Amino acid sequence: MQIEFHILQSFPPANLNRDENGMPKSCVFGGRPRARISSQCQKRAVRQYYQKHSGLKPEQFAERSRAWMPELKSLLIGQGIAEPQAEIAAKLSLAVLGAEIEGDKVESKTILFLGRTEIEAIAAILSKNWNAIEPGLTGDKPSLPTKDPNIPKVIEKALAESGKPGDVALFGRMMAALPTVNVDASVQVAHAISVNALQQEFDFFTAVDDLSASDDQGADHMGETGYNSSTYYRFANLDTEQLVTNLGTRENASAIAKAFSLAFVKAIPSGYQNSFAAHSLPALVLMVVRQGQPVSLVDAFENPVRPSGGMSLLEKAVKELDQHWADMIKMYGNSDVNYIGIVTRSRLAEHFNALKSDQVASTDDLISQAIATAFNVKPIAGAA
Repeated sequence: MQIEFHILQSFPPANLNRDENGMPKSCVFGGRPRARISSQCQKRAVRQYYQKHSGLKPEQFAERSRAWMPELKSLLIGQGIAEPQAEIAAKLSLAVLGAEIEGDKVESKTILFLGRTEIEAIAAILSKNWNAIEPGLTGDKPSLPTKDPNIPKVIEKALAESGKPGDVALFGRMMAALPTVNVDASVQVAHAISVNALQQEFDFFTAVDDLSASDDQGADHMGETGYNSSTYYRFANLDTEQLVTNLGTRENASAIAKAFSLAFVKAIPSGYQNSFAAHSLPALVLMVVRQGQPVSLVDAFENPVRPSGGMSLLEKAVKELDQHWADMIKMYGNSDVNYIGIVTRSRLAEHFNALKSDQVASTDDLISQAIATAFNVKPIAGAA
């Protein structure tokens, strides 16, 4: 079962996701340049949002980092292990996962996506088997024991067989050095693209020295920042069966899916927000629960949308989305659709035709009903 998210969201002047030159990312779609927000940027914003606002327990969270060694070392010291031995054991254990930590460095060359509970599990394995581990930490080539017990295998088994943090279950994990702990992502996030043609602009700014004693009235610093104002189509889908497989239970998967759903709707990338404060919530949220292949509605905007005939850009975008949905149903039918719900502003809802009967009262109700359908659980009115 797939849960699809289709969102229309406008931003005023912003640079939410910049390229290597500091400009807002862009692409070409339908033969015209479009503003773009990468999938990776959106996923990070989602993770940060629900870690802060969802109320989920910390064991569901994970972090991408090169700096796990100090964390693991600190846990071992807390178990009464001396600092020099704790540091060596931490380095050797992370090397099992593919991290390369050279000399006195505290960061590895490899980013590892791990949950706090997984680091704690590794620390518990080392502490429990310390009598067997400690003799191998001396000499020029320290190593972990590989017989009675085989510590690398014990660590591998713990990560492969234990319950995954919600973050890892959603976004997946790839460890080239230890394929058995890889996790297939249950979420796919498309690059958001503007429904309108891109018009890139530049902000020329100056900074004045407030404490300058000189008579010079000019600027002490000048610069230029790229930005644009765009209305985006955002799409993601969540594979509920993959999420259940990753987490082990439908109840746990349902809770994580609710947290992800609300976060995907509300999370906003942080790029240049101190300069632009582009904090705009979506104007439209459409959720579809479907069996089989998920379907993006991006072709609704293959021809760039523009305001015309007394209709705003958003109004035209809503009308195009509604018409495209009707065309897709006509071409392919809707026998694979288990649920469809949409919420938008009253002014925009006037332009619905095919989707008119699918409106719900609020975003909370929309998420609750979609999750209830996808996981076969009783919906909680007014709760996401």
